Amino acid sequence: MPPFGRFDVEVTARTLVRASDPPRGFPAVLPVSNLDMILGSFNISLIVMYPKPEAGFAAVAAAVRAALPAFLSRFFPFAGRVVVDAVTGIPEVACNNAGAELVVADAGVALADVDFADADRSFGAIQLPYEQGVALSLQLVRFKCGGFSMSWGTNHLLVDGHGLTSLPNAWAELLRTGGLSWEPHHDRRSLFRPRSPPRYSPSLDAEFTRYAPGNLVNPLLAAALVRRNYVVDAADIDRLRAAASTAARRATRLEALSAHVWKLLAAAVGGSDTHCRFAWLVDGRRRLDPAKYDAARVSSYLGNVVTYASREAAVEAISSSPLADVAAMAGAAVGEVFRQERYEELVDWMELHKAAFREGGKWTEKVGLGTGSPAVVVSAFVPFRVEGDFGFGRPALVMPWVRPGRMASAAMTVVRSPREDGSWVVTARLWPRLADAIDADPDAVFKPATAARLGFARREPAGDVARHATSRI
Repeated sequence: MPPFGRFDVEVTARTLVRASDPPRGFPAVLPVSNLDMILGSFNISLIVMYPKPEAGFAAVAAAVRAALPAFLSRFFPFAGRVVVDAVTGIPEVACNNAGAELVVADAGVALADVDFADADRSFGAIQLPYEQGVALSLQLVRFKCGGFSMSWGTNHLLVDGHGLTSLPNAWAELLRTGGLSWEPHHDRRSLFRPRSPPRYSPSLDAEFTRYAPGNLVNPLLAAALVRRNYVVDAADIDRLRAAASTAARRATRLEALSAHVWKLLAAAVGGSDTHCRFAWLVDGRRRLDPAKYDAARVSSYLGNVVTYASREAAVEAISSSPLADVAAMAGAAVGEVFRQERYEELVDWMELHKAAFREGGKWTEKVGLGTGSPAVVVSAFVPFRVEGDFGFGRPALVMPWVRPGRMASAAMTVVRSPREDGSWVVTARLWPRLADAIDADPDAVFKPATAARLGFARREPAGDVARHATSRI
């Protein structure tokens, strides 16, 4: 049976849930850090999907309602609201216990019938929109088969990838054990203070631009991008890694996959441009000096400690170079920002550019805009393992989800499969020509993310999977 093209999700309940025991002495307003402002304020979700639990969905919903007030007491900013300071224009978190949003909904389809290969028709339908000021929108969606999704919707000011995946992990531990083995660190500005005087490399100025309509592609051009979901098998990752490694240098799995995609990008660009770019979002926690940044606080810190690494190269050079050379280029680009000084410079750069907020503006990295040479931006969640079992079994799928607005570079988010079989799941925003290059790749590294491949249905014979994939191209 072919998957449904579209399906409806009907909200059956939407309530506000407050923290039951707000922490004493918690600041009424939680300032965000300069690193939080680098990526800025926009909604981001983590969709965690589960097969049918033995206890049934009613038991799941009851457990969530019962546990959320205590959870919010430990993660108190998520019971508040993201607001804007009237004088400075800088966003901040009002810790007023206005309440997290709890949404319960029904999907008119079984998980086995969802067209997971189409990201908009799957994750785009599952994750329901919520107001930007809401610090947490926790959404339960029940499917006709009895499976369900649990989406953690929040604002990127509050979390990066490390923090976003920490939420369901803390939730699972709290429900299973009644406590937490760690305490979240919420104080942002005390951890990342600007230096005196602030200082940074002049090259940083070239990385950023004002986020304003005049600097963005028009909305129709941005809407021309397609969104796909793929599965990358462990065997393909290992094969790429072997090809991307030499006797002198062993490539990482992400470098190997990036090098492969960079070559596909060069093939898609062809003669339409002389250059193309690749970029990565890099988590800097492991590179911070423990003598200056307490390792335990950094590990439990939910806010942003990420930056972009990027590299532009000639299309001909990417096309003609061995995979190992392209992987080495990727590794060198990441290595340039994988250092403490980079994050300190970002803190200082933002300190000297805050006036933009007072004028109603904000900043963004140029590489994500979709202007200049074609660029692919990779966000790797592979280091972050989501346990997710809060009493109803392990999840079958975990995927971050962002509605990109008018950002028009291609992008890929790479996540490890909760099955821990070495495979990865990728959600991608692509220009049609790049999507065609991926589909035509003779190595078939990126396989359409059918429900069967994700573990939501019986595996189809290989011929049937191929026919279904072809019918959607």
